[in-house]
Amino acid sequence: MRIWTLFLFLGLALAQNPGSILDRASAYLKAAPFVAEVEGRVRMPNGELGEVAFVLKSLPAKRIVRIEFQRPDSLADNFVVVTPKKVYNYLFLTNQLIVYPREKARIEGLGVDFRQLGELEQFRADPGLKLRLGGEARTPAGPAYRLEGEPEDPERLGVGRYQLWILKDPPRPYRLRVFDLEGNPVADLVWKRFARARLDEAALLAYPPDAEVIEKR
Repeated sequence: MRIWTLFLFLGLALAQNPGSILDRASAYLKAAPFVAEVEGRVRMPNGELGEVAFVLKSLPAKRIVRIEFQRPDSLADNFVVVTPKKVYNYLFLTNQLIVYPREKARIEGLGVDFRQLGELEQFRADPGLKLRLGGEARTPAGPAYRLEGEPEDPERLGVGRYQLWILKDPPRPYRLRVFDLEGNPVADLVWKRFARARLDEAALLAYPPDAEVIEKR
């Protein structure tokens, strides 16, 4: 085998390494602020899967993510803002802003945690999560890699398995599936639209001035 052929095969292997795929996608998301429209199904507090739709706004330089819910009706006009230290959960029906320390945050009305949807570090934070390349797929947004993995401590997370689709070009998330310890689906979310946007910290942190602010410790 010629040397240049060996290097070509090595380059292709590295390009398809799950860690490299994830790193490229993470770098792409961090490059500039963006807005994404996400739709799919998630497990509701009653244990049933229900339709959900929301707008995801991210300001990577400040590590701020805002999630504005559109569906289901019970969550419409609610929003969640995730910052490095706090999570702000606004409830439209009661006009309350509940502020949690990030490590203790919970999102009212859902049975799944969306706090890190704007970042991919969650898949790096667990050193025991061994991602592998599960294959490639054609999607309406273009060809994608399918990454799969199981957390080292599934009991603690309540998650048995992840599946993450990353588009080849541009290298961004397209679909996320999460399964519980019994293999039942917890979430199946698709990024329908993605666009760079002009966002600032004040706009992402904004809430109705007459809202009741409740600090949780």
